Amino acid sequence: MNLPKLAAALALVLAGVSSAQAGDDFPSRPIRMVVPFPAGSATDVMARYMGERVGRLLGQTFIVENKGGAQGSIAAADVSRAKPDGYTLLVGTNTTQSANVHLFKTLPYDPSRDFAAITQFSTNPLVLVVRHDLPVTDVRSFLDYAKARPGQLNYGVGNSGSLVAAQMLKEQAGIDAVDVPYAGTPQAMNDMLAGRLDFMITDISVTRSHIEAGKLRALGVTPRQPSAVLPGVPPLAQAGLPGYEFVAWGGLFAPAGTDPAIIDKLNRAFVQILSNQETAAYFGQYGLQPTPRTSADFSRYVADQTVLWGKLLAAAGQQKQ
Repeated sequence: MNLPKLAAALALVLAGVSSAQAGDDFPSRPIRMVVPFPAGSATDVMARYMGERVGRLLGQTFIVENKGGAQGSIAAADVSRAKPDGYTLLVGTNTTQSANVHLFKTLPYDPSRDFAAITQFSTNPLVLVVRHDLPVTDVRSFLDYAKARPGQLNYGVGNSGSLVAAQMLKEQAGIDAVDVPYAGTPQAMNDMLAGRLDFMITDISVTRSHIEAGKLRALGVTPRQPSAVLPGVPPLAQAGLPGYEFVAWGGLFAPAGTDPAIIDKLNRAFVQILSNQETAAYFGQYGLQPTPRTSADFSRYVADQTVLWGKLLAAAGQQKQ
């Protein structure tokens, strides 16, 4: 073998050794996990649960940092600029990774170029809720009530999931209602409980306790299958909107350029926790379904979802801001 070829081969061997060592040594200090929505959101709930358990598994602390605003763009941009060493991660969602490119004319980050996918955490069904004193009892009576009052009802929007789900409802049902944007779902829920909003389509995780307490009335869930944690609440597709179907999702991302050995180690640790029965039970009480994937499979899923979200937003009549 001539000298140039020998040098190239040696470089490849050394790169492989270096990568393996990076994976072996990682993590040697606490890991920062950035959540792009406020405390109390479904994304925050998942991040704190997973961070605590994966932290014990890897022998390091996961520090959850909430950085809301601009539909998750502030947090995503922050992580995209972080050193790609595995110590700063993004708990990304359909909003940050697939919807924002279709929502904003300019973004301070590139979802496809600036991140390496680690694994999916969950798929998240949503639920249509109305304030407790709205004089409706089911989806059909709600639609009749809204149609009789064009432009008079309002609804909260805390993320792209609630935005698209409500837009789809309005488009398919032919109703006119006013959207009220919020920095995150918890803030919108505060106004919902105070009676300042008429309805929302949002995460089961932030509504379930209020539904059970009688403070909100659940009319329908967004997937085509009922939710086990909301017995008696039908899918919207079976309750008056035959073509309706929607789910959100969340997962974990590292800055692009992170060592593949570190990505693999994080993937294996998170998948191990996501695959046990304790996690299934914990997620289930919030209406979430654990959905562990390999990093390569999750990367393909996000790419496909980005195409799908473009179609969903276009069908819902959403224009770029």
